[in-house]
Amino acid sequence: MKKIDLHIHTIPTVSDSDFDFDLAHLKEYINVIGLNAIAITNHNRFDLDQFRIIQEEVGDLAFVMPGIEINIGQNAGHILVIADPSSVVDFAKRCSFIENEINTPKEFITASRLKEIFQNLSQYLIIPHYEKTPVVDKHIIKELKEYILCGEVSSIKKFIYCQRDDTSLTPVYFSDWRVTANSEFPIRQTWIDCDEMSVSAIKYALSDKTKVHLSDSEGHQLFQVLPDVKISTGLTVILGGRSSGKSFTLNRINAAYENVKYIRQFSLLEIDPEKSKEEFTKKIAARQSVAMRDYFSQFAQVVDDISGVSLLEDERGIEAYLTSLIKHASEVDRADMFSRCAFYSESEYSIDGLDGLKELINAVEKLLDARQYKEIIEANISREALIKLHTDLIKQYIQEQQTALKKTWVNDVVQNIKRSLQRRTADTRVEDVDFYKIQMDRRKVKRFKQIAELIKRPAVIDEQEIEGFKIQVSKRPYAGAGELKTQSGKVIAFSDIFNDYDKDPYVYLLGIIEKQDIEAKDYYQFFSKIEYKILNQYGYEVSGGERAEFNLLQEINDAYQYDMLLIDEPESSFDNIFLRDRVNHIIKDISTRMPVIIVTHNNTVGASIKPNFIVHTRREIIDRGAVFELYYGSPDSKMLVSMGGKQIPNIDVTLDCLEAGQNAYDERRRDYEMLRN
Repeated sequence: MKKIDLHIHTIPTVSDSDFDFDLAHLKEYINVIGLNAIAITNHNRFDLDQFRIIQEEVGDLAFVMPGIEINIGQNAGHILVIADPSSVVDFAKRCSFIENEINTPKEFITASRLKEIFQNLSQYLIIPHYEKTPVVDKHIIKELKEYILCGEVSSIKKFIYCQRDDTSLTPVYFSDWRVTANSEFPIRQTWIDCDEMSVSAIKYALSDKTKVHLSDSEGHQLFQVLPDVKISTGLTVILGGRSSGKSFTLNRINAAYENVKYIRQFSLLEIDPEKSKEEFTKKIAARQSVAMRDYFSQFAQVVDDISGVSLLEDERGIEAYLTSLIKHASEVDRADMFSRCAFYSESEYSIDGLDGLKELINAVEKLLDARQYKEIIEANISREALIKLHTDLIKQYIQEQQTALKKTWVNDVVQNIKRSLQRRTADTRVEDVDFYKIQMDRRKVKRFKQIAELIKRPAVIDEQEIEGFKIQVSKRPYAGAGELKTQSGKVIAFSDIFNDYDKDPYVYLLGIIEKQDIEAKDYYQFFSKIEYKILNQYGYEVSGGERAEFNLLQEINDAYQYDMLLIDEPESSFDNIFLRDRVNHIIKDISTRMPVIIVTHNNTVGASIKPNFIVHTRREIIDRGAVFELYYGSPDSKMLVSMGGKQIPNIDVTLDCLEAGQNAYDERRRDYEMLRN
């Protein structure tokens, strides 16, 4: 088994923050971590002189390969190209093309250009960012498929996923390290089943998932989470006495990794019940906000449409029309050549909007650009038909836009002529009025009032079950101006318009519009009060303790979005029955997808949960000084072993940490037997 790290940076480029390379620290890294092979892979640049210096200094410790990390594809995903040291001069010449063509983080080359530059790609080791940002486009991986044996991932979780998925590339896990003085050594390396170190031998090993591992002897079951800490890729329980380094170890792991979910000890306890209840409700509302926006989206569109309707302006338009009509009729004998002109009373063209046509074009473009459901779409509608539809819609849009522009031009001409004629005549011109629009506005307002009343009706609009708890979202009318003020989150008075809330929703909306501190996109929120409740298994609102239980379940469920889950002594805040019945099985399920680490001194969590691996932290006094020692082993191991080779009986650790020792365990067992009998 050989340990490799094929992603190391030694030169700062435009794609990096500035750093000073330290050769001595690289040498120490290879020694301490025990690497058998490394690759120097700087962003879009290869420095032949520096490589030769590195090779000369560390070549007796590890096999050193020349490489480069290249921006490829439109999203500038990263791909490693690694060569055999024997061809380093030729490799350097080819890399010079990359350096000339990519000068910013956003510039890139295409897959075909990569082939042109390196020509025979089969002689190189090609490793794309696979489950790691910036990811290489799938179509590029497909285009280079015959040359790609593995893909680089960013976490243990993704490594495990790719190992289990037959359709995924073989995963590799590398440091991506900028080598600077005094920086901590990374613990992201990969083990391969390989006898010798050469590019061809490494490629052969990477072509077979069974030859790629996270550890030297335990395959994918264990990995080095810290230089001195090994854990399971599944569920690890950390046991230890008070002040033995349990939480300290968790904090170190949290600091060393990104995208970690860390549930700290006592973090979910309620110190101020009222404040906790308020924050709890806000948190639930935030989680449900997307669903609520979807629920009210159509009503929000109605409110947006009605907010542009002014019945008062419509009435003024009708009044102006009637007044001018009567006056015009009374002045018919005063008609002159200007007022008799046809243009004097000419109506203007109505111009239809093109929003509907725009939406259709955008919808077709979404179908054409879709990747996730591309196969389903093209199985029902051929791509050629979609392209033709898109072309025809654009042609229609251009045609209608040209017609609209012509009408606008004609309207402008007519308006200018009418204004000129008006200035020359003493006759009163009849004001223009759009009776169709006025009637439609009235119908809209009438319908809006009906919809607004329906929106206010009390109803449960959403329910979700989570481990015996129920999230219930309901709506009801606002009870007073104070609730409206709370909804706004600002110092705004609503008492002047609240009477209209029940009497006339349209007038009420006009009142809201006059409140200048309220954004138009939020008008719809002031018609129905949304309430969030968490109910227990009996249908009652949860108590403070139950809120903490629900929060823990939510926090644990959130871990599915992360790469690692850390939990520090959950028993400090929750009872054993809850942990056993509600929590343990979720943690076990998560541990099948990512590493989970629990610190505990409770047998319900530590033993009943059936962990995959145990870490025991122990504080020992050596030469009058405290030393923290770590011991490892599987739950069924007789002995737990430290990295230094020391051993302690597993049974002693389990009884001391989970049962308060053998005597306490025997005493409780006798008491339980007495109660049973």
